[in-house]
Amino acid sequence: MFEYTQVAGSLSYGGALADVRRYFMPVRPFTVALRGLHYGRYGRDGEDERLPPLYVGYPGLVRGYEIASFDPTECVVDAESCAAFDQLVGSRLAVVGAELRFPLVGLFSRKSLYGPLPLDIAFFGDAGTAWTSGDEPEILGGERHWVRSAGVAFRLNAFGYAILELDFVRPFDRPGRGWMWQFNLTPGF
Repeated sequence: MFEYTQVAGSLSYGGALADVRRYFMPVRPFTVALRGLHYGRYGRDGEDERLPPLYVGYPGLVRGYEIASFDPTECVVDAESCAAFDQLVGSRLAVVGAELRFPLVGLFSRKSLYGPLPLDIAFFGDAGTAWTSGDEPEILGGERHWVRSAGVAFRLNAFGYAILELDFVRPFDRPGRGWMWQFNLTPGF
């Protein structure tokens, strides 16, 4: 899916969204889920300071970088910035993710994939980068690095409305930070 919307008023910019998702079931009950996403604000006011920055560390994007999970010691703060957060914000972002999912009951039962509880287990890997027009990511020749994580997720389908997810995640680009638990309520991918 690709979508472009133009915003006008006191600010003038366009938002571009590209979202590609693919699902494969190589062997029952295992599903491989792949995702690629880009969102960016472009145009004269796409990076205006009145707009909040985009954040690549939300649990629905790259797990393991949620704002509340950061400890003050991870951020050496000078007068103007914090390097730990600077790499996670921008006016544009790109995210890729892969999961190997399977229903817990489906591993042990030939009759039913889910049984009475729609619970999946997933092994995942996420990566993402955020940037601005003046500070581009490595893939475009700039110096912004990708942040990456991997782990295992326990996913419960909440009546088709949302996914309740408990992740045991390891963010690779947070020195000194090991495995951690993270709870998410997100739309599924």
